[in-house]
Amino acid sequence: MATTVKPLTKAQLIRFVQDYHSAFPDWHVEHDVVLVRSQGPLRQHIAFEALRDGAYRPSCSVEVLLAPEARVLARFLDIKHREVLPREHVAKLPSVVRAMESDFLPPVRRPLHVEKVLQLAEEDATKSKIETLQYSNALAALNAFVGNSDRALSWCDRVMQQIAAIRETPADWEQRQGQFAVHLREAILREEAHAFLDRKTGKQASET
Repeated sequence: MATTVKPLTKAQLIRFVQDYHSAFPDWHVEHDVVLVRSQGPLRQHIAFEALRDGAYRPSCSVEVLLAPEARVLARFLDIKHREVLPREHVAKLPSVVRAMESDFLPPVRRPLHVEKVLQLAEEDATKSKIETLQYSNALAALNAFVGNSDRALSWCDRVMQQIAAIRETPADWEQRQGQFAVHLREAILREEAHAFLDRKTGKQASET
């Protein structure tokens, strides 16, 4: 007889996330199933997704508030810890936490620094050949934020090249990405990048 799979309930997932919150007490809980910590224009998320097979899956990413819809350093855990069934939760919790400490970037036990996130995200874009508009804009904004104007302009130009390569009329979200790169480029050339990014950070923070 086939075993009936019971999807994980929201209440179950919330209880499991509370156990992880105990392991990361300096983080706070958002939407019941996401652990978050913030520093300046960065918000690092550890999210827990309920899967159809009854397991849950942790993931991590860093939201860059300087740019629209921008996240970098998205990670799942290694295959052994990627999905956890309810019956495995208690036994696997310590090893899943250790896997988070070793696999998630930037390291979840170390301070969240813009310069480190920028370095890791640049390396990630090169190593994994990431060519999304959001990632390019995130790197443009982070470089501008730390004063790497030439590198920021290079990423702005990359966004415009990506927009130009779209065969059809760009979708609304693609147009937003293109407009951000154009406006950031103009602000950098006027030496007003920080004022421009400050406005963007305030707007993004108010929407979260």
